[in-house]
Amino acid sequence: MHTNKLGKMGEDYASEYLITKGYKIIGRNVQVGRGEIDIISKYRGLIVFFEVKTRKNEDYQDLYDTIGAEKEEALIESCEKYLNVNDLNTADYRIDLIGIMIKNSRITKVEHVEGIL
Repeated sequence: MHTNKLGKMGEDYASEYLITKGYKIIGRNVQVGRGEIDIISKYRGLIVFFEVKTRKNEDYQDLYDTIGAEKEEALIESCEKYLNVNDLNTADYRIDLIGIMIKNSRITKVEHVEGIL
């Protein structure tokens, strides 16, 4: 499966998963400056930003290992910029990570880690 198709499939599933958990999706693939935020949602008074990592089962690695220092810095910068541009500087927020495992075009595992940064 092509990387872009794999990523889109993972983000689509992550959005569906979040909706079933009570999250309200307010943005997907939001461009902020030179960065992009995969999913932005509201949940219990919080704004929650999501980084979605989609992998084929054979490519499995620990979710924390998928975000290096450079990506971490860019993600924080993008989230803070989004809050600033949208006059949400005082809003409570967190950054979560969702890992989606796919095998033969089927979701085999979903891992949601809250407050990674």
